Amino acid sequence: MMLDSIAAEIDRWVLRSMHRRMPASFREIGRGEPSFDEVLAETAVDERRTAPDSVYAPGARDVWLRAGDEAIHSRVRVRLSPDPAAPLLIFHHGFSEMPPHNSWQRIFRRPPPFPLSTVFIQAPFHDHWREPFREAFRSVRRVYQTFAGSLRIMELVQRQFEANGAAYTVLAGVSWGGVTSLLYAGQFGGVRAVAPMLSSPNLAQVIRDGAALVGEELPTNAAQLDDLLDFTPRCGFDASRVFSLLGQTDYFFSPDRHAAGYAIAPVIIPSAHIFTLYGVRPLRDHVYGVLEWAEGHPLPDG
Repeated sequence: MMLDSIAAEIDRWVLRSMHRRMPASFREIGRGEPSFDEVLAETAVDERRTAPDSVYAPGARDVWLRAGDEAIHSRVRVRLSPDPAAPLLIFHHGFSEMPPHNSWQRIFRRPPPFPLSTVFIQAPFHDHWREPFREAFRSVRRVYQTFAGSLRIMELVQRQFEANGAAYTVLAGVSWGGVTSLLYAGQFGGVRAVAPMLSSPNLAQVIRDGAALVGEELPTNAAQLDDLLDFTPRCGFDASRVFSLLGQTDYFFSPDRHAAGYAIAPVIIPSAHIFTLYGVRPLRDHVYGVLEWAEGHPLPDG
């Protein structure tokens, strides 16, 4: 019980610290923000600097995006199965996770017990520990840009791997990465399963919780914040293929505030947010269970 209390307090301390590090410009939320669709439409992989087939190779790879006139850097890390027909798992990290591939590396530190290619997606604005707050939370547009960049990279990775024979694709992500995975499934479909862990699409609630911890009143009402940052309406995907996991004492995405956002009740583990990103066995077991389910449940059209 004492360890649970300490873990929960660490969550609150980290969320409080993260909220205070957001730029003042983000707090000036107002109308006139672009839509997520507009930001996604103007974002693309820059094929002059990133050959599309470069992501189908083992190791770390730089990926460059273009959004209007802006060049945006990101990365992928690939563990390629010797079997080209092996399924593909696309994994996305949490916001400000440093190094970004920490949880992915811990989950897959040993080879999986079945053929599998895994690709880690690094979000834009995560090259340095200061960058996520300085850039990704500069404005609502910048939040959208961070998600949109990841989605375009995931789209490229899925296309390249399936073109080279991968039988199917499963998505998984922790925290911010869970939101990203749900957004991708809702936007593009074409995946057998999604495993959002320690996460939900309602980023607006996380912002509200952070503000409450520091005693700050946000310069917008709840309805407007939900319109901007609750991505639940954008994450429409076959509920039977969404396998969510929440931590009982997670303060970022607590079951009390986020479980109702899922059509099927999440798996609840007796854990907090930050501790679970390091003690990843429950995450590993969950991902492997989802992959085993996906093997026997092809999409209706394939």
